[in-house]
Amino acid sequence: MSIFNQYAAKLMSACVVCLSLAACGNDVQARRGADTVKELAVLAKSRLLGGKAVPAAPADPVEMIDYALRAVPDAPLQFILMEKSGGFAVSTVQGVNGRNVTWISPDQKSITLKTGLLTATRGFGGDVMSVEQGGAERLVSGHRSGQVQKTYRFLNGSDQTGRFVVNCNVVVGGTDHVSSGEISATTRVMTESCQSEGGTEFTNTYWVDTSGRMVQSVQWAGPDVGTIVFRRLRF
Repeated sequence: MSIFNQYAAKLMSACVVCLSLAACGNDVQARRGADTVKELAVLAKSRLLGGKAVPAAPADPVEMIDYALRAVPDAPLQFILMEKSGGFAVSTVQGVNGRNVTWISPDQKSITLKTGLLTATRGFGGDVMSVEQGGAERLVSGHRSGQVQKTYRFLNGSDQTGRFVVNCNVVVGGTDHVSSGEISATTRVMTESCQSEGGTEFTNTYWVDTSGRMVQSVQWAGPDVGTIVFRRLRF
């Protein structure tokens, strides 16, 4: 078993809680990056056990995070919130392939990030099979503005892969201090506004530290998966 799989196994034993959140307003993407995990918790209405929603008092993600930090020492950890489904969990690294890092959650769903930018999801349904970033990761990590063309490939209900092309404008924003888990960093806020020829629009927001590391982000993962919030707890 690799060291990453050992960490994943420990995390799955330590953190088996996944929450279902209440519906939110239309401005959630703009607010989520600044929200604390405690504020995210107030939206929780039920706990998912065995894939079925069971009425229960909302679990506290802060306690979940604290427990994961203690139970899985010296390993990268990340808090992930699915805006559309409402599930959230603490995930750890399953594997690394160059600049691509795959994170796995206790329920065996995985997300791959390249220099912090989403490149693939697995296990969510309507998954992102791959993303050609078009150089967006270099702009974001380097705190530079520019325009790129990105190509998303999604898995549809017929198990076929469809291609979706968007043109994106990356803009350098102001600074913001982020405190999360064991991380406390001053970051540059990078905004990536994307639009397809068919008129689909979405915005990704990235908080990048002075070393070019992604501290947190709010990223679109397609019409089925929706928007995902990522927040690093430990590098």
